[in-house]
Order: sequence, then C-alpha cells, then structure tokens
Amino acid sequence: MKVGDLVMRSPEFGEWVKYNPWMYTEKDLEIGMVVGETSAWGTAVHVLWPKEGLSWEQIKNLIKVDEKDK
Repeated sequence: MKVGDLVMRSPEFGEWVKYNPWMYTEKDLEIGMVVGETSAWGTAVHVLWPKEGLSWEQIKNLIKVDEKDK
C-alpha cells in the first residue's frame, strides 16, 4: 500500500457477511485514505478515516477499494 490509496477495513465478522449482509458494521463500510508510510516493520500504515480520524491500521486488515470487487 502506498500514500493516496483508498481503503476499507476487512469485515469484522469475516466471511459471514457474504451470506448475512446485515452483519456489516458501520466501520466496515467506511472508506479511508492512506496518508502515511508503512511502519518500520512494514506491517501497518497511517489511515485517515472520515469519522475516526487518523489511526495506524494493520495492512492485513485493509482492502484497497479498487480491488474490493475483484
């Protein structure tokens, strides 16, 4: 991931949301922007969320918006 990428969090309830879309949480549907480089270990990035603000997020828990439907 690089600065400027639009991302979403992986669904909190994982694969269950495919069969039960009502299980999406508000955070799951939020779109944020990567605004900071990866951490020293390369496992996390700074993401700016519209409601939560700036936070570190694990790369493994993020989905790039343009890759979501692939």
